[in-house]
Amino acid sequence: MSRQTILIGLSGPSSSGKTTLARLLRTIFDLEVSTTTTATTTTTSTPTTTATATATAARPTRWKLTLFVLHEDDFYKTDQDVPIVSASSPEFGTRDLQDWDCVESLDLPLLERTLRHVRDHGTLPAEMASKEDQNAIGPSGISDSEVARVKDQVAAWFDRVVQDHVAASKNQNQNKSDPTTPDLSGRATSNIGDSHEIRICVLDGFLLYPEPPEPTLSSSPSSSAPLLAHLHDISRTVLDRRLFLPVTRDQMLSRRLARTGYVTLEGFWVDPPGYVEDIVWPNYARDHAWMFVGGDVEAGTFDQAQCRQQGVDVCPGQGTLDMRHVLDWAVARLEDAVVQKLSSS
Repeated sequence: MSRQTILIGLSGPSSSGKTTLARLLRTIFDLEVSTTTTATTTTTSTPTTTATATATAARPTRWKLTLFVLHEDDFYKTDQDVPIVSASSPEFGTRDLQDWDCVESLDLPLLERTLRHVRDHGTLPAEMASKEDQNAIGPSGISDSEVARVKDQVAAWFDRVVQDHVAASKNQNQNKSDPTTPDLSGRATSNIGDSHEIRICVLDGFLLYPEPPEPTLSSSPSSSAPLLAHLHDISRTVLDRRLFLPVTRDQMLSRRLARTGYVTLEGFWVDPPGYVEDIVWPNYARDHAWMFVGGDVEAGTFDQAQCRQQGVDVCPGQGTLDMRHVLDWAVARLEDAVVQKLSSS
């Protein structure tokens, strides 16, 4: 079986719907279609004669399209290594809190090794096990029947794309007499009956697209600057597409307060009072100000030119779209990534 891998970043602030969307996409992008290709073989009657016989047979080819989810939360450091910061506000006072929403809380070398393994092999490393699927999420707002309908639409689309790809491959090689001439996928046409799989890995994370680093660091860079530069390099060099789900501050507060907590490497985390107001939202605003006009995250107007320059595709609506429309937007982006992968193979 030949395998191609696509890595998709899916980022956005806490409670923007990333995990809900990723799980919906995992359900939808689980497809298989078949094509029939004519294979021709030529044999000689004896070693000493020039007589030949040609046989033509139809060979089925299976094409699979699958998706799995990788969570940035699976790359947190151990509980004791997550940094502690001092937070202060008029409502909640001054106190020391663990900061799970900063780049210092992440094991970036492990994240990079894992992503490069996925890119090269199309699978997670054998020792990688996700804890994130143990965390509960709220209802998606989309019925099972509607999800099934979207999956049927994607299946019909995938069948058309595969048929077009096979036809293009055949047209490219139909005038070539060598039966082992490579086709569009780089495989010999004599092996066209083999199976093919396109695997999409969606990386769901709260911090995937930090501000592009300056060419030279300032004379007094922050302690997080090298880590953010490393994360930016991972994002730009490993991910094929970078999607972003926005959310307003009020949406984040109401949704996150409704959660029961989070499974960690060594236990279970429940947000202490004021954690979202004093840690989560300020960190998000600081690390993503570069994406907004004038750096004003509260105003919520994205600098689309800047985002496009950095390859970040922002979901429209500034957090107001329901999940059904967000799903349509994401499905279209993944379909485009699949077509691009096939056309470049």
